[in-house]
Amino acid sequence: MRRDGKDHFINRLGRWDDPIAVAKAQAISAEIWRDYREGTLDWSLTRYKPLVEGKDPDLLKALEELMLRKRQGRTTHAYRVFKRYGGALRTGREVKDFVLWMEAEGLAASTRSTIISTIRSVQPGNKALAAVHIKVPHRSVQEEVLRKGEIQRILEDLRVNEDWYYPCFSVWLGTGLRNAELIGLAWDCVRLEEGELLITKTLRRDGVSNHRRTWGGTKTGKSRVVPLREDLLVLLREHKDHMEALGLDTKTGLVFVTPNTHGHLYDSGLEIVWKRSQRRVGIQPRRLYSQRHSLLSHALAMGNSPADLAAMAGHRTEQLLNTYAKPTGRVKLPSW
Repeated sequence: MRRDGKDHFINRLGRWDDPIAVAKAQAISAEIWRDYREGTLDWSLTRYKPLVEGKDPDLLKALEELMLRKRQGRTTHAYRVFKRYGGALRTGREVKDFVLWMEAEGLAASTRSTIISTIRSVQPGNKALAAVHIKVPHRSVQEEVLRKGEIQRILEDLRVNEDWYYPCFSVWLGTGLRNAELIGLAWDCVRLEEGELLITKTLRRDGVSNHRRTWGGTKTGKSRVVPLREDLLVLLREHKDHMEALGLDTKTGLVFVTPNTHGHLYDSGLEIVWKRSQRRVGIQPRRLYSQRHSLLSHALAMGNSPADLAAMAGHRTEQLLNTYAKPTGRVKLPSW
C-alpha cells in the first residue's frame, strides 16, 4: 500500500498469476478504501494483515521480543496468555472477545488491564486496543497489614513447625526487606558487631525463567543500612553457627538457603511455607509482601520518624507515607 509517498508492506499473499492471491489482495484493498472513506482507517495497517491459522504472527513476535528484552514477569505473562489465546486483536470486536476470554479464564481485572497495557505498548497505533478500558477495583492495602498478635502467632508456629525457615521469616518481619533483597542477603552484608544489615545487592528473578535469578543492585540503585533488634542479632548468631556446622559458607555465602540443595530460596517456595503457617494459626493468608507492609506500618504507628523509616526501607518519604501509613491497631489516645 502506498501512503504519504511511501510503500508499506502488508503481507505476501502469493503470485500475480494466482487468481486466489489476486482476489485476496483486491479484498484487502477494498477494505482499506472503505475504512478510509468512513474515517476508520487503521493507519498502522495491522488490521489488514491476513492471519496465519487464526493467529497474528506479527503481534506474537513483537510480544516475544519485548519479553526477551525486558525479562519481566508481566511481559512474559502477557506473551504466554496471548499465545494461548491464539486469536487476533485488530478490531474492537476481537479485542472485546479477548477481554471476555481472559475473564472466563479467571484472570483478575488488574491482570487483564496489565496484559492489555503490555500489548498496547508494542502496538501503539492500534485504535481498538487504545479504546478498551478495564475497570480495576481499588485494592485495600490495609488488608496486607498483620496485627501484632497475628505476627506473634505466625512466628511461634514457624519456630515449632518450620524451624529451617524460622530465622528467615523472623529477619524478614523484623527488617521489612524486599523479596529479592532477603533472598540475596549474604553474610558479608550482615554486620553483627554493628547490629545492622548493609543492603547493596539483590538476587532478582528472571521474568522469562521463574526459577532463575541474577545478581543486581537495589531497586533505587543506592545502598542503605537496616538496623537489627537485639533478639534478631542473637538469632542470626545462632543461625550462623548452624550454617557453619553444615559446612556452608558463612563469609560471603547466602544467609538463607533451601534445606535440601542449599541453593538460593524461591518466592514460590517461601510463599508455600508462609501461607501454610497462616492457615495453621487460623489467619487469612496474605502474600509475602505483607511482611514489609506490616513492619513499616507498625513502625510508623509507634512514632518513628517517616524520614528515618524511608531511608531504612529505600523509599522517598512521601512514597512511604502514601503506601505504608495504614491502620495497625496501635492507636494511642491522649489522657486528659
